[in-house]
Amino acid sequence: MKTKLLVLILFLFCLNCFAQTPKLLDYKVKTADNAKERTEMLDAFRADLYKEWKLKFEFVVSYFKRSGDYAWFEGTAERKDGKDMTFPEDSYDCCHAEALFQKKDGKWIMLEGDAFSTDVWYWGIGKRHPKASVSIFPKDSAALR
Repeated sequence: MKTKLLVLILFLFCLNCFAQTPKLLDYKVKTADNAKERTEMLDAFRADLYKEWKLKFEFVVSYFKRSGDYAWFEGTAERKDGKDMTFPEDSYDCCHAEALFQKKDGKWIMLEGDAFSTDVWYWGIGKRHPKASVSIFPKDSAALR
Protein backbone atom coordinates (compact mmCIF):
# COMPACT_ATOMS: atom_id res chain seq x y z
CA MET A 1 0.00 0.00 0.00
CA LYS A 2 2.80 2.41 0.89
CA THR A 3 4.55 1.62 -2.40
CA LYS A 4 1.42 2.41 -4.42
CA LEU A 5 0.96 5.68 -2.56
CA LEU A 6 4.60 6.61 -3.13
CA VAL A 7 4.35 5.79 -6.84
CA LEU A 8 1.16 7.87 -7.11
CA ILE A 9 2.79 10.86 -5.38
CA LEU A 10 5.86 10.61 -7.62
CA PHE A 11 3.64 10.35 -10.69
CA LEU A 12 1.68 13.47 -9.71
CA PHE A 13 4.91 15.32 -8.96
CA CYS A 14 6.31 14.38 -12.38
CA LEU A 15 3.12 15.54 -14.10
CA ASN A 16 3.51 18.90 -12.43
CA CYS A 17 7.19 19.11 -13.43
CA PHE A 18 6.43 18.41 -17.06
CA ALA A 19 3.24 20.45 -17.29
CA GLN A 20 3.09 22.12 -20.64
CA THR A 21 3.14 25.86 -20.83
CA PRO A 22 0.29 27.24 -22.89
CA LYS A 23 0.99 27.43 -26.59
CA LEU A 24 1.68 30.87 -28.07
CA LEU A 25 -0.97 31.63 -30.68
CA ASP A 26 -0.78 34.37 -33.31
CA TYR A 27 -4.09 36.17 -33.83
CA LYS A 28 -2.75 38.83 -36.21
CA VAL A 29 -4.67 37.29 -39.10
CA LYS A 30 -8.26 36.19 -38.61
CA THR A 31 -8.68 32.47 -39.30
CA ALA A 32 -11.45 29.93 -38.82
CA ASP A 33 -9.63 28.69 -35.70
CA ASN A 34 -9.30 32.08 -33.97
CA ALA A 35 -12.22 34.08 -35.39
CA LYS A 36 -14.57 33.71 -32.43
CA GLU A 37 -12.08 34.63 -29.72
CA ARG A 38 -10.32 37.29 -31.79
CA THR A 39 -13.62 38.99 -32.57
CA GLU A 40 -14.74 38.76 -28.93
CA MET A 41 -11.57 40.52 -27.78
CA LEU A 42 -11.65 43.25 -30.41
CA ASP A 43 -15.37 43.83 -29.77
CA ALA A 44 -14.58 44.37 -26.09
CA PHE A 45 -11.97 46.95 -27.08
CA ARG A 46 -14.38 48.60 -29.54
CA ALA A 47 -17.02 48.89 -26.81
CA ASP A 48 -14.52 50.54 -24.49
CA LEU A 49 -13.44 53.03 -27.17
CA TYR A 50 -17.06 53.78 -28.02
CA LYS A 51 -17.68 54.92 -24.42
CA GLU A 52 -15.01 57.60 -24.79
CA TRP A 53 -15.29 58.58 -28.45
CA LYS A 54 -18.92 57.79 -29.38
CA LEU A 55 -17.56 56.36 -32.65
CA LYS A 56 -17.44 52.87 -34.11
CA PHE A 57 -13.94 51.60 -34.86
CA GLU A 58 -12.24 49.00 -37.00
CA PHE A 59 -8.75 47.78 -36.22
CA VAL A 60 -5.77 47.16 -38.43
CA VAL A 61 -3.85 44.53 -36.51
CA SER A 62 -0.07 44.75 -36.48
CA TYR A 63 0.55 42.41 -33.52
CA PHE A 64 -1.80 40.08 -31.64
CA LYS A 65 -0.54 37.15 -29.54
CA ARG A 66 -2.28 34.89 -27.09
CA SER A 67 -0.97 32.43 -24.54
CA GLY A 68 -3.30 30.74 -22.09
CA ASP A 69 -5.83 33.18 -20.70
CA TYR A 70 -4.03 36.37 -21.81
CA ALA A 71 -3.61 38.18 -25.12
CA TRP A 72 -1.82 41.37 -26.21
CA PHE A 73 -2.95 43.51 -29.15
CA GLU A 74 -1.19 46.33 -31.02
CA GLY A 75 -2.53 48.03 -34.10
CA THR A 76 -4.35 51.09 -35.36
CA ALA A 77 -7.91 52.19 -34.72
CA GLU A 78 -9.77 53.63 -37.68
CA ARG A 79 -13.23 55.08 -37.83
CA LYS A 80 -15.69 52.57 -39.28
CA ASP A 81 -17.25 55.33 -41.41
CA GLY A 82 -13.87 55.86 -43.12
CA LYS A 83 -13.49 59.48 -42.01
CA ASP A 84 -10.19 60.75 -40.60
CA MET A 85 -9.81 61.12 -36.86
CA THR A 86 -9.70 64.72 -35.71
CA PHE A 87 -8.32 65.83 -32.37
CA PRO A 88 -8.14 69.13 -30.51
CA GLU A 89 -4.63 70.50 -31.13
CA ASP A 90 -1.83 67.98 -30.42
CA SER A 91 -3.57 66.26 -27.53
CA TYR A 92 -3.66 62.82 -29.19
CA ASP A 93 -1.41 60.64 -31.32
CA CYS A 94 -3.30 59.04 -34.20
CA CYS A 95 -4.03 56.20 -34.58
CA HIS A 96 -2.22 53.54 -32.56
CA ALA A 97 -4.10 51.32 -30.11
CA GLU A 98 -2.99 48.68 -27.60
CA ALA A 99 -4.87 46.35 -25.26
CA LEU A 100 -4.34 43.48 -22.83
CA PHE A 101 -7.10 40.89 -22.62
CA GLN A 102 -7.86 38.13 -20.14
CA LYS A 103 -10.22 35.20 -20.41
CA LYS A 104 -12.39 35.04 -17.28
CA ASP A 105 -15.22 32.58 -16.78
CA GLY A 106 -15.02 31.60 -20.44
CA LYS A 107 -15.30 35.17 -21.74
CA TRP A 108 -12.60 37.54 -23.02
CA ILE A 109 -12.47 40.91 -21.29
CA MET A 110 -10.17 43.87 -21.79
CA LEU A 111 -8.01 44.40 -18.70
CA GLU A 112 -6.29 47.55 -19.93
CA GLY A 113 -6.34 49.33 -23.24
CA ASP A 114 -6.01 52.72 -24.86
CA ALA A 115 -5.87 54.39 -28.24
CA PHE A 116 -4.37 57.63 -29.51
CA SER A 117 -2.25 58.18 -26.38
CA THR A 118 0.71 60.54 -26.49
CA ASP A 119 2.65 58.49 -23.96
CA VAL A 120 3.49 54.82 -23.53
CA TRP A 121 0.59 54.08 -21.19
CA TYR A 122 1.35 50.35 -21.15
CA TRP A 123 4.86 50.74 -19.70
CA GLY A 124 5.31 47.81 -17.30
CA ILE A 125 1.91 46.23 -17.97
CA GLY A 126 3.56 42.81 -17.90
CA LYS A 127 4.63 43.45 -14.30
CA ARG A 128 1.17 44.72 -13.36
CA HIS A 129 -0.25 41.44 -14.66
CA PRO A 130 2.38 38.83 -13.78
CA LYS A 131 0.16 35.89 -14.78
CA ALA A 132 0.32 37.07 -18.41
CA SER A 133 3.11 35.22 -20.20
CA VAL A 134 5.93 37.50 -21.34
CA SER A 135 5.76 35.62 -24.64
CA ILE A 136 2.63 37.54 -25.69
CA PHE A 137 4.49 40.84 -25.75
CA PRO A 138 6.91 41.90 -28.50
CA LYS A 139 10.58 41.58 -27.58
CA ASP A 140 11.98 44.83 -26.12
CA SER A 141 8.42 46.12 -25.62
CA ALA A 142 7.76 48.82 -23.02
CA ALA A 143 5.17 46.38 -21.67
CA LEU A 144 8.04 44.30 -20.27
CA ARG A 145 9.89 47.16 -18.54
